[in-house]
Amino acid sequence: MTTPPLTLPPELDPRGPAPGTERRGLRRFAAVVAVGILLTSGLLYGRYVHYNGNLNRATGVITPGGTKATGGAENVLLVGSDTRTGAGDQFAQAPKGQTQVLGQRSDTVILAHLAKGHGRATLVSLPRDSWVTIPAYTDANGVLHPAHQDKLNAAFALGGAALLVKTVQELTGLHIDHYVEIDFAGFQRMVDALGGVDVCLSRPAHDVNTGINLSAGWHHLNGAQALAFVRQRYGLPLGDLDRIKRQQQFLAAMMRKVESAGTLTNPLKLNAFLDAFTKSVTVDAGMSTADMEKLAVSLRGLSTGNVVLTTMPIAGFGTRNGESVDIVDTAKAQQLFAALAADQSVLSPSAQPSTLPRSQVHVRVFNAAGINGLAARASAELAQAGFDVIGTPANRGSGATTTVIEYPPAEAAAAHTLAAVIPGAVLRPNDQLSGEIDLLLGSDYHGLATSSSPSTTGTPNRGSGGSGAAGSTGGGLTGSATTAATASCTA
Repeated sequence: MTTPPLTLPPELDPRGPAPGTERRGLRRFAAVVAVGILLTSGLLYGRYVHYNGNLNRATGVITPGGTKATGGAENVLLVGSDTRTGAGDQFAQAPKGQTQVLGQRSDTVILAHLAKGHGRATLVSLPRDSWVTIPAYTDANGVLHPAHQDKLNAAFALGGAALLVKTVQELTGLHIDHYVEIDFAGFQRMVDALGGVDVCLSRPAHDVNTGINLSAGWHHLNGAQALAFVRQRYGLPLGDLDRIKRQQQFLAAMMRKVESAGTLTNPLKLNAFLDAFTKSVTVDAGMSTADMEKLAVSLRGLSTGNVVLTTMPIAGFGTRNGESVDIVDTAKAQQLFAALAADQSVLSPSAQPSTLPRSQVHVRVFNAAGINGLAARASAELAQAGFDVIGTPANRGSGATTTVIEYPPAEAAAAHTLAAVIPGAVLRPNDQLSGEIDLLLGSDYHGLATSSSPSTTGTPNRGSGGSGAAGSTGGGLTGSATTAATASCTA
């Protein structure tokens, strides 16, 4: 399809502002991506054109339906596309002895609700095997098909993005404002652009279908390994529901990597990531690159503690037309989507991490980055902030880029209290510890956050859009909501 004419937002146009428009320069954009450090406005214009040209856009995807978000809140449908085009497609190859699968399917479907002011985001995974109503549609041959019951991912296979959006709008009662689809190859490129992502398995993972072969424990995954990690469902106790837990764990780890590795403030890293991202996605025709830039600006203060991950409640499993399906817990699902319609938080008070007075947080400090004097400086800063620093700062390895907080499971509240003052730190439970917390400093440590106070440390900010929690909206087999700030292990 033809790429729409490029219209730059005023702050990125090297020709200057239109008459009567206040020139804001590059400051706002640079606050998000820091490209102004190295790039002239002419080169920035060139990169902007490049990213715009990378994007694929789909027409006719967003249609009327559902309750529209108010007050600046938005609903975005995120889709991982399992598109298999033929024998030349590496993802179409089936394991030996199995039938090759061709066509287009929605392997992952996530409803992302961005609260008013974009100070909070809620990502709701919609299980692909959910038994739902597929609205009436007209296929590519002009044949009209009536509404019928089917699995959620059938909507994408039958009618593409447009039918999937209609199906989700009918299922949730919410209007979808934008659509973003990423394919397998694009997912791999994005992970590789970040330098890989760390995940934890509570048990070994072996699967001939995806090729995954990992032991229990922590692993640093490249793009190909990450794809196998998030795609496996055979061999997992709850199949696709356990796969969703993996996908949520990986999304959280990916967000923490971006937050801790300084991707948004490193022009080279940012360029690699944006290039991989824009080459990998299809968006609705109504989302321009300028819209994506403005969205990035509005999300610049969104931390992983304000990103909530949950799953549409499932009551159990059943069989329909000879296929295994997930039965939606209608009452709890309606509660969840009603909370989003009202722009409320879905994180129950009991799910929010509790905190302790800083004097009750006992922490040992280690320099894992190999930067001279880093542990001593951090120890002094922590002590001044009121934490109980144990022992003498010491070295533990070198070259670490990410700061890690290791803690015994019984000291989760203390770990969250410490994490609240160290932006981007990864929380990692360690049952070999007893009583104390180990702070392993990476090169991303640049001092304590100055905005936290002892009375609020560690409590997620619910943003400005809600009027309180809607209660725990997890149901049956899917569990409760959590945030992206905490590392965890999954099956």
